[in-house]
Amino acid sequence: MIKGIALSVILTIIIALFYIMDFYFMSRHDTARKKEGKGWSWDYTLFTMGMGALVLLQPILFPALGWSSDKALGIGIQILGGLSVLLSFILHIWSRRHLRHFYTERVEIQPEHKVIDTGPYAYVRHPLITSFLLLAGGIFLINPAATTLLIVIYGVWTFTGSAKEEEKVLSENVPGYAEYLRHTPRFLPRLWKN
Repeated sequence: MIKGIALSVILTIIIALFYIMDFYFMSRHDTARKKEGKGWSWDYTLFTMGMGALVLLQPILFPALGWSSDKALGIGIQILGGLSVLLSFILHIWSRRHLRHFYTERVEIQPEHKVIDTGPYAYVRHPLITSFLLLAGGIFLINPAATTLLIVIYGVWTFTGSAKEEEKVLSENVPGYAEYLRHTPRFLPRLWKN
């Protein structure tokens, strides 16, 4: 398995690429927003940066919090994690291209808000959240440690709550969203028709 400084460098690259991608989409689409303010919030950004710093430093400062193996299984798990991260980036880009200026890091109704049901939104209601969970899971597989496990648990808990809150607000305020909610699964696409 990749460990120590090399692992921290790989995690740094992954997290930096994510933030570059995220800020690119924010800066590109925030100008099209019809509501005051920006789609991102500093409290959320600073919190995730703090969690990211913990993940980056753990392999160097607290290696005992992680699991490693010198067998092929260990590198296989890390490769699987890399594939999960790659899939999360692809899904994230695809989702953001369809959501455009309607993306925010908090629940918000914008003027002329509408149901987005194209691209990945034709298959799931929250593909961005799915991409975040794939990213967190991938990072956990690349660096199986107590710190990354806590981030996965926190991610599932907070994103599930956020999805429920968003669904409630959108159902009450966006025409057609309640119907979209009834026939589109939350995080994972259906493999069969109802």
